[in-house]
Parts: sequence; C-alpha cells; structure tokens
Amino acid sequence: MSSYLALVIGAILGSSLRYFFNILNFTFLGLPTATILVNIIGSAMAGYFLNKFNGALYIFVYVGFFGSFTTLSSFNIELFSLVSDKSFIKALIYFSFNIFISFIFFYLFHMISLRFAN
Repeated sequence: MSSYLALVIGAILGSSLRYFFNILNFTFLGLPTATILVNIIGSAMAGYFLNKFNGALYIFVYVGFFGSFTTLSSFNIELFSLVSDKSFIKALIYFSFNIFISFIFFYLFHMISLRFAN
C-alpha cells in the first residue's frame, strides 16, 4: 500500500509540474519547448539520481514523479542500461523503436482516426 501511495503522490506532483511548464508555453525558433525542457530536466535529474533510491522512495521518484513529469525518464534509464551492458545493437533497436517506430504508429493511427471521422 505504501508503494502505491508513493506512486500516486509522485504522479500528482510530476504531472502538476509538467502542466505548469505547459502553461508557461515556452517556444524557441517556433518549437514548443515546454516538452523538450521537461524531458531534458527530468532526464538530467533521473540520471543524477539513478540508483540512489529503493523501495517506496524509488517508486515515488522514478515511477511516479519522473514517469509523469517526463516522457523520457524510463526510456533513458532502459537505454542507459543497454549501453552500459555494451549491448549496442539492442540499444540502437530500442532507440529506433521508441523514437521512430512509435512516432510512425502515432502518425498512422492519427491518420486512421481522421479517416473514421469523415
């Protein structure tokens, strides 16, 4: 139960902070930089605090807070693990699927949804 409560509180705080960044509506060179900033800050903090927590505190910080604050913290932890293990081919495949393939599916399913809307 304490792990679940840690998850919920971390998620509330992380998503609230992420929403705050979105409200500020940062842009740079026409790019919506709120998400980029959140992912960079969250990824930097996730890297900094990697392996410094366990148990409910780990769930609060990594799964709850970073998981809802960023979209990249879990991705970076898993990619780092593959690179650290010198599994470079697996890391490249993992990177490609998470970035390129996920975006392609996002785009395709968006297009499918537009087809059904008409």
